[in-house]
Amino acid sequence: MIEPDPPRPGPRSSRATTPVGARRATTISVVPVARQAWLLAQNDLRQELRDLELVLTAGFFTLVVLVMFSLSFAALPASDQTLAIPGMLWLAVAFVGALTLTRIFDREREADTLRAVLTWPVDRVSIYFAKLGVTLLVVTGCGAMLMPALALLFPAAEVFFERPLEAAALLVLGCLAYCAVGTLFAAGLATASGKNVLLSVILYPLTSPALIFALVATRALLEGHPGFTTYLGQLAALDAMLVGLAAWLFEPVLLGSTAASPSRRGRPSPRAERSQR
Repeated sequence: MIEPDPPRPGPRSSRATTPVGARRATTISVVPVARQAWLLAQNDLRQELRDLELVLTAGFFTLVVLVMFSLSFAALPASDQTLAIPGMLWLAVAFVGALTLTRIFDREREADTLRAVLTWPVDRVSIYFAKLGVTLLVVTGCGAMLMPALALLFPAAEVFFERPLEAAALLVLGCLAYCAVGTLFAAGLATASGKNVLLSVILYPLTSPALIFALVATRALLEGHPGFTTYLGQLAALDAMLVGLAAWLFEPVLLGSTAASPSRRGRPSPRAERSQR
């Protein structure tokens, strides 16, 4: 008697063969990072609203720069104002951004809580997006003060009132390109001695291409150039590239700066002290 062949196992569905962690990888990549970044940014914003240290410093510096520009360039003819206004705007943004970035990690550095933040059950990249969001909010807020003030002081800048949506998009995209690079290097120098000088030395050469691109786009807006939307799209592509690259490099940069901090190394052992004597 011929026995029937044992039944062969049918093909498994992709859901059964896929590990649980792999199925969840796509769901934990975007939404939790955004939620964690929002919670971390809320914490920084609450502390800033209590102290108003960063906002007041950046706002006062913006007013000082604006007064200096008005006293220096008020007598320029309208044709020359078109050439000078983009430099005024983005030079002020660069100065305010550097001032903000030197203080964005001050609370963690002064309280020595940066290593404690790294032990939280959050993705490291969410720390980057939280700090980027706070920095972008402060810098963009100062730029939002500068644009109407320049339009009131200089007739050539009245286009900021005439085309407010395009001017706002230009300001946000330009500040995002600057802050994306600056937040990365602010994290790398968060625990370094003399970090303010080092950040200024590193920041301006690396952010100058983004600032120059934003300056050219601003001049195209002031002159009514038909290719302004093309400049705006290229600036948005540059922002996406810089934010993606900075988010990818943030964790090794932050871990390297934390491991190299003096508080991490601690004091030498008593045997080492005796051998040095």
